[in-house]
Amino acid sequence: MIRFLVFLIAVYIIYYLIKNSIKGRTARNTYQSPQGHKEKKPDVVNTHLKEISYVYYSSAKDGDTCDVCKALDGSHLLPNHKTLHNIKPPHTDCKSSKGCRCTLVYVTRDEEGSKEIESLLKRHGGMCDKQTIERGLVR
Repeated sequence: MIRFLVFLIAVYIIYYLIKNSIKGRTARNTYQSPQGHKEKKPDVVNTHLKEISYVYYSSAKDGDTCDVCKALDGSHLLPNHKTLHNIKPPHTDCKSSKGCRCTLVYVTRDEEGSKEIESLLKRHGGMCDKQTIERGLVR
């Protein structure tokens, strides 16, 4: 009986902590200024997007890589491109028996050559394949 009571108390404490953390998430996004106005905290995601120059799509290049992943391999995208959200790995269109093993490589603005690739992507609508990037950098 004592074990049951200890277990019940532990479950209640966990429930209480989870409930308060969920309430705290909405309260943490705003804070009161000294004048009493609610102000929005800076958006961390958008701040990090400003530091990312471009995103590189990389797939496992072996016999189990599906055609969809092979086609996307080497693609360069701007971080705010609408297609990026549709192809984030692991994606549902992957036909590999081992599952999607692709990854996105986020390249920051301080990397060598990132500014040139970013400007090339902006000229081509935000998405280019590997060959277009290589041709654009040779010029």
